[in-house]
Amino acid sequence: MDPSPIGPSLHLTGDLSPVVAGTESRYTLTVTNTGDQPADGVIVAALLDHNATPGRLPSGCSRTGRTITCGGPGLTVPAGRGVTYELPITTDPALRDGTTLTHRAHVSAPGASGDESQSTAQAMTRADVELVKTATTGDGTITYTLTVTNRGPSQATDVTVQDPTGATIAARPAECPGDGPTLSCPIGPLPPNESRTLTFTVTPSTTGVVRNCATVSTGDREERTADNRSCADALVEPAPSPSKSPKKSRREEPEAPLAEALPPEPAPPTAQTGAAADRNDVPPPAHHLSPELPLTGASFWMLGLGVAVLLAIGLLVRYFSRRDDRRDDRHDEHRAETGQES
Repeated sequence: MDPSPIGPSLHLTGDLSPVVAGTESRYTLTVTNTGDQPADGVIVAALLDHNATPGRLPSGCSRTGRTITCGGPGLTVPAGRGVTYELPITTDPALRDGTTLTHRAHVSAPGASGDESQSTAQAMTRADVELVKTATTGDGTITYTLTVTNRGPSQATDVTVQDPTGATIAARPAECPGDGPTLSCPIGPLPPNESRTLTFTVTPSTTGVVRNCATVSTGDREERTADNRSCADALVEPAPSPSKSPKKSRREEPEAPLAEALPPEPAPPTAQTGAAADRNDVPPPAHHLSPELPLTGASFWMLGLGVAVLLAIGLLVRYFSRRDDRRDDRHDEHRAETGQES
């Protein structure tokens, strides 16, 4: 076994955790005193990659630009011991997938041999694009609204929305060039926690419930793709048929008054009318039957007038007949009286 070096001797290692663009990672620096004497005034200095931004630093560390300094006159590392610093590092969400990050660090102390370290890692992107589709109807058309949101943490690149509407697109968004029934919208980059909204109107060829689905894709890795597709149902009512106004007759007869519309009350039966009624019980011969004519207000009025005239004539005849009978009776009485006197 080799003897330990005489005096303090510092060894520095650096470790960089996996880097996901837009998230926080850890840059760990460990200083070990491999000598046989303590190292006093140990200083650790780290120069971060230009794509990294330090977070909240641990106690005993300070920042100047991209340089982080830890330790100083108050830091002593005993022989055979070590000290570790974990530096939180955040990368830009717009960092492209596969970008290499390089951090450099060195350690020094008075009267001790120093050391240097370099740590590299490749950044990865993780985006989660979500699509929500809604629909409203009116006047035989459907208005769709597509909302694309990037849930992050990285910026989504090459975001594209596809919607095969299967209908005539009446109003196409500016982000969706082209023609035909399929909507293709190359949105491009979409930062985390930001949204884009696309609204367009179609004229469907059918009525009833119309279901339509759209999808969104990105050029980055996605761990969750269930929210990349969204569907919306719309109820399209059939167009109302033109209303037909009722035709008016050229000549409308005025309605008969209520008194004329009602039939007159029948006269009380007499001996003669009773006999006639008995005779009328016998049905007439078949050749006497004729189709009945419809009765109107005027017919009832004429019938009532005829009955009234007949009753008046009957009363006059009865009156004059009784008067003649009384006159004949007086004449007979007078002749009888004259005969007795003679």
